[in-house]
Amino acid sequence: MEAINACPHHGFDTWLLVSYFYDGMSSSMKQLLETMCGGDFMSKNPEEAMDFLSYVAEVSRGWDEPTKGEVGR
Repeated sequence: MEAINACPHHGFDTWLLVSYFYDGMSSSMKQLLETMCGGDFMSKNPEEAMDFLSYVAEVSRGWDEPTKGEVGR
């Protein structure tokens, strides 16, 4: 989202950005996104979709970090 916010006058509508992003995802990533949002991601309105992508970006930052139980294994 930072890249989009850095170029607010890029001329693309939000729905088109969401569509480009979704279409560029692999099948497994689409499935993960659909599971996380509890249904059909592309049925969300563009603002809801962007908000959800921002949420996923925030929570996914720690996915590759080891948990306490994994340290030292």
